[in-house]
Amino acid sequence: MKKLIVSLILICPVFVPTLEATEIQVGERIRFQVKYGIFDAGTSIMEVEAIDTTHGHITYRLHSNTRSNKFIDAFYKVRDHMTSWIDTLSLATVQFEKSLNEGKYNKDYSVWFDYNEMQAVSSDTTIAIEDEMQDVLSLFYYIRSFDLSVGDTIRMSSFDNDEISPFWLAVKDIEKVKVPAGEYECLVVEPFLESDFLFKYEGGLTIWFTNDERNIPVLMKSKASIGSMILRLESYREGEEPPVSQVSSENAATQSGVISQ
Repeated sequence: MKKLIVSLILICPVFVPTLEATEIQVGERIRFQVKYGIFDAGTSIMEVEAIDTTHGHITYRLHSNTRSNKFIDAFYKVRDHMTSWIDTLSLATVQFEKSLNEGKYNKDYSVWFDYNEMQAVSSDTTIAIEDEMQDVLSLFYYIRSFDLSVGDTIRMSSFDNDEISPFWLAVKDIEKVKVPAGEYECLVVEPFLESDFLFKYEGGLTIWFTNDERNIPVLMKSKASIGSMILRLESYREGEEPPVSQVSSENAATQSGVISQ
């Protein structure tokens, strides 16, 4: 099974939408049905598990769990886990861990970001960074924090496997889509790749977010060499917005000095 989340990049002209103060809901749970080609392949779940203290930051703990079903297990077993800790104010990644088990491929990786020293400290090396980072899981929550509309473009940086990937994201259209959880009016979001000063549209990934204040991802389509992977929203559980004091006052006291755990 191809990896679910890939770098997202797009084209100019550039208009950056406003980052809203909408709180992430602790306890929110998004469950997807995964199809690979014509086959039902398994499930993928994204969840906001808790609020933690991570390297001196008050953080949301995000977790994703993707697993193949018994039929796919027979020839390509998938058990992928990702956990991301993001600052409750900036939504920048503070720490990221993943454990990928896909057929014969296995990989464990972790990194944390020291924004005082502006460096990423991974399990293998230390790399200089110039800006706040996102990871492949936190990207979804960061994108959802914007007040999106058709024509918007967003530029961000993603960090994974000790590499920084700048990317752009375009809001292309509004469409109605039907998934197991129901029918939704959605914003269609597509990536473009930037390479050697040229913008190249890849068309490899499309995401449909609900056209409302929650921007819930309800449909994802990713092209692969032998078919396509489709994730369709199967169920959605709302969480609760934490008290403002829980996500802001403690962070304000710790941003002046990052504490390494």
